[in-house]
Amino acid sequence: MYAFLRWVMRTLTRVYLVGLFRVEGMENVPRTGAMIVCPNHFGTLDPPMVPAFLPRGDTWNMAKSEYFKKAWMRWLFTAYRAFPVVRHTADRVALRRSFDLLKAGQVLIMYPEGTRVEAGVLSKPEPGAGFIAQKADCPVLPVAVTGTRECLPKGKLWPRRVPVTVRFGKPFMVRQRRASGDRVSHEEAADAIMLKIAELLPADKRGAYSDLDSLRARLSGVIKAL
Repeated sequence: MYAFLRWVMRTLTRVYLVGLFRVEGMENVPRTGAMIVCPNHFGTLDPPMVPAFLPRGDTWNMAKSEYFKKAWMRWLFTAYRAFPVVRHTADRVALRRSFDLLKAGQVLIMYPEGTRVEAGVLSKPEPGAGFIAQKADCPVLPVAVTGTRECLPKGKLWPRRVPVTVRFGKPFMVRQRRASGDRVSHEEAADAIMLKIAELLPADKRGAYSDLDSLRARLSGVIKAL
């Protein structure tokens, strides 16, 4: 069912946005092994679109627990390999499942900001993204999604034909300690993930992560390139 739903999403996107939709950086995506995929989240279309165009079939998606309250939504989200997470909490069940999936060499898709950012620019993330990346000790793949907020604005049921791009960055590791031996906090780890997403976005979409040079200096020693 998951493969079919991904195919449906790809087909609808390519047909409706013909000439306007682009996927970039596919060569950056490791085809095997555990990986955490971290996109920005500006629009409603992000959660179905990212796994549909990610060239891995062993992907699982974190989704807010509110989506699982109604039976039909629970069925749809579960069929799309999403599992619930209680936002703004240390959801032990969701964390355990995340680590189990990564330990099995599969892919976890999670949105570091923890919610859709209606302003359409990057905001500060939850520390949970940094915690999982450090604890799992596996590659993180940053993803920049642009145009989805304009394609399907909040409250609208029918998408608009506007340019949409999904850009996959290069995978990296988040260190637990700097070379000096100083421990990297979960907040710093999460900021490092957001920095890598910001580098893939246009300057006007970087929001809280606009000053790339100062961020790179502050987070020196946190990121390990692969």
